[in-house]
Amino acid sequence: MELFLKWLALAGVQTAATMSPGPAFVVAVRNAMTYGRKAGIFTAIGLGCGVGVHVAFVLFGIAYILTKSVLLYTIVKYAGAAYLVFIGIKALKSKKAEPADPANEQTAGKPAKTISSYKAFLIGFMTNVLNPKAVVFFTAVYAQFIDPAMSWQIHALYGITSVTIEILWFSGVAIVLTNPAVKRKFDKIVHWIERSCGALMIALGAKLALSAK
Repeated sequence: MELFLKWLALAGVQTAATMSPGPAFVVAVRNAMTYGRKAGIFTAIGLGCGVGVHVAFVLFGIAYILTKSVLLYTIVKYAGAAYLVFIGIKALKSKKAEPADPANEQTAGKPAKTISSYKAFLIGFMTNVLNPKAVVFFTAVYAQFIDPAMSWQIHALYGITSVTIEILWFSGVAIVLTNPAVKRKFDKIVHWIERSCGALMIALGAKLALSAK
């Protein structure tokens, strides 16, 4: 019963953290609205795998080393900030794409812009992996729930829970934003939404670069 309550508490903390605004949310919204549902879902999978890396770091003690090493933390911080600014600038320079012809059965309902599933996955993955705040978060949170005496199966369950919540939430975001009824309302301004997301990513990157450890 105690293990179940711990798992429930971890799931609650992870859900709250996942739903809070941040780089992952901005990237998920941008990719779903700009490139469509499939890209949004692969972005969500990438974000989830990025969480998996952080959880693995915690379980193997690497995260502790990162949080204690000013040099390593700074390297990750600036790499993450640079990546956010890079994809932010790309989004900010976005041009309006020609909308799909509704009379054309082959293009109707498809996004005006496309991106490969691999690239969508990579954007999500890199966004989370290069976020040093995630290192601190998972180190702090998992320290409350992980006991060295626990079996590796319990550790794995906790990790799978965090990854699953991340994927489900951002897949849900992608599905909602690409719903035909919702999509029709935003189709004409999707390039402005992409640019706004780009500006947000640049701001988040700058904030990350200027933040203290």
